[in-house]
Amino acid sequence: MYQVELFADGACSGNPGPAGIGVVLKSNGLRKEFSRTIGEATNNIAEIQAVIDGIKLLKMPSQTEVTIYTDSQLVHGLLSKNWTAKCNVGLVNEMKMLTQQCQKFTVVKVKGHNGIPENEACHILAQCALKTVAEPKM
Repeated sequence: MYQVELFADGACSGNPGPAGIGVVLKSNGLRKEFSRTIGEATNNIAEIQAVIDGIKLLKMPSQTEVTIYTDSQLVHGLLSKNWTAKCNVGLVNEMKMLTQQCQKFTVVKVKGHNGIPENEACHILAQCALKTVAEPKM
């Protein structure tokens, strides 16, 4: 069995606006960073998409215990407090389905911008990704 720490963050400029996600995966002393633009989106969509993309990076989710760290109250509530989605239902269902494919998952709510290195890294990755969408094309 594998154990992975998944740190995820989403960001957008405006709400909705250009959006990006950042993910940091840690396991057995190894670290992987991932970011990408997701186009125009809300902050909640970006936060959910970051978790989805992070789980999709796992090679063998069915053999993996994942601890998801998020500063999103919505993601935390949807995954650990059995909240029901009122919008973005398809995206929320995808996130829930992917987490259920993991051998075990736990969600930890962290305070944003509180000096947790991996959470700060995710924020920077997401900000950089959204800037590539927000910059005017020449």
